[in-house]
Order: sequence, then structure tokens, then C-alpha cells
Amino acid sequence: MRIKNILIAVIGSVGNEPEALRQTLEYFGYFVGVKYIGRPNDLISVLKGDLPFDPDCIILSCHGENGEIIMPELGEDIYEPNEPRGNITASDIEMHLRLQGKFILNLGCTTGTKAMGKVFSRRNAYIASDDYTEGNAALYFTIALFYELSKDGVQLEDAYKTAKATDSETSLFQLFR
Repeated sequence: MRIKNILIAVIGSVGNEPEALRQTLEYFGYFVGVKYIGRPNDLISVLKGDLPFDPDCIILSCHGENGEIIMPELGEDIYEPNEPRGNITASDIEMHLRLQGKFILNLGCTTGTKAMGKVFSRRNAYIASDDYTEGNAALYFTIALFYELSKDGVQLEDAYKTAKATDSETSLFQLFR
């Protein structure tokens, strides 16, 4: 899997992570776009493949808890009919995921559960942390992973092993295929 184009989907308040990633990944030679996710239906449109361009990789820059993607809380009068309320679960993703042949990197803590991995990896490669990861470690893991992938001939599995081997925090990231 050769990765050239990356979409960073920014879900909620994640500080400067998306900007740090964008600047670094562009420096490595990747084309990087950013899409801000303000509501569950915005994330659902990404999962369905309604994207601003055709990325090889989608990075979900978000927070996670108990194996779920934490979504911004909206007022009840703001939600659209049939829009999911609360956090996004593996079953929510299973209902809407239409992406195929993508590499999806989820930076939300605990989103590397077996349930989430099974859903995302049916038609895609998926990497996420199976526990609570220190934020700097998630950023570092991503930069190390894409640095390795920028080298000619390096496969996802090899880049993943290198990035994961850094320390006990980066070792929390799991690869699902």
C-alpha cells in the first residue's frame, strides 16, 4: 500500500495535533487535507466515503474512551433527525462504513479494541491504541510511522513495527488487517 494522500478528520477539541501532523507530513512529501468534524453526521459522511478528495489514508484526530470515539456534545435542538447522539461506537461505524482499501489511523485512546478493529479492518487497514495513550506518544507514533512509510519500498507492517517499538506508550497501538 503506497500512501501519498492523507485526510486528517479532526473530531472535537484535540489541540494542535492536526496542525503538527499536517505540517510534518507535508514536509515528508505527503499531500494532506484537513476536514473538521463538528457533528456525528459529519463523521458518518466521511465513513460513507463522502470526501473532499480520494485519500489513501484517513487519520482520525480525536479522543476516545471505552472503545468509542468521543463526539462533541450538541444541543438537542441542533441534532438532525436520525443523527446518532453521544459517542460513536463500533456498531455505529459498522452501520455506516463504506470505505474500502484505505489505511485508517485512529488516534483516539482505546479505539483499538477488537470490536472497533474488526469493523474498520473488514475492507481497510486499521491502526489504533488499545489503551489510554499519552498524547505526545500518539503524535510521535504517527510521525514515526509516516517517516518510515515515506521511504521507498517500506510496507505498512514494517513501518508499524518500527513506530510501535519506541516505548511502552507507542506499543499500545495495534494493527488490524
